[in-house]
Amino acid sequence: MVQRLTADQIPRELLLLADPDWQQVQTYLTTSTSYGVRRDGQVAGIVVLSALTAGHREIMNLAVAPSYQHQGIAKALLADAIKSCQQDPACHELQIGTGNSSLRQLAIYQRAGFEMVAIWRNFFVDNYPEPIYEQGIQCKSMVRLALAVD
Repeated sequence: MVQRLTADQIPRELLLLADPDWQQVQTYLTTSTSYGVRRDGQVAGIVVLSALTAGHREIMNLAVAPSYQHQGIAKALLADAIKSCQQDPACHELQIGTGNSSLRQLAIYQRAGFEMVAIWRNFFVDNYPEPIYEQGIQCKSMVRLALAVD
C-alpha cells in the first residue's frame, strides 16, 4: 500500500538510487510530496511528486531498493502517482524525466502510457559533477515523457 511520507521518513539512500547527486535531490525535495511503499518495516520504494506549473505535475524521483526490485513496487508507485493526478481536477498532465541510459525505466513508463515528448541533450553531462553510467551506457541526455490525465 502506498502511503504519504513525512520528511523524517524519507530514506536518502533510496532517493540517491534514482538521482545520484544529493544537491540535485535537495533542490526539489522540500517543495515536493513523497509517497512510499513499506516492506519489512522499512521504506522499500519511493515516488516524489512536484507541481510544475498550473495543471502539470512531475515525478521527480522514483526508486525501489535493490532487494525489493522486480516485485511490482515501481509499477504500484507509478500507478498511484497517475491516480493522484487524475483525481486532482487541476492536474492535466503528469511528466517524468529519465536518462537515455535508463532502458528499464523507459519501458516501465511507456507501458504505463507515458509518451516521449522531448530530449534535453547533455542534461546529465552539464548538471552533474560526475559521469553516470548504466549498463555500460553513459547517461548524457534526459528523455522527457508525459501522460495526459484529462
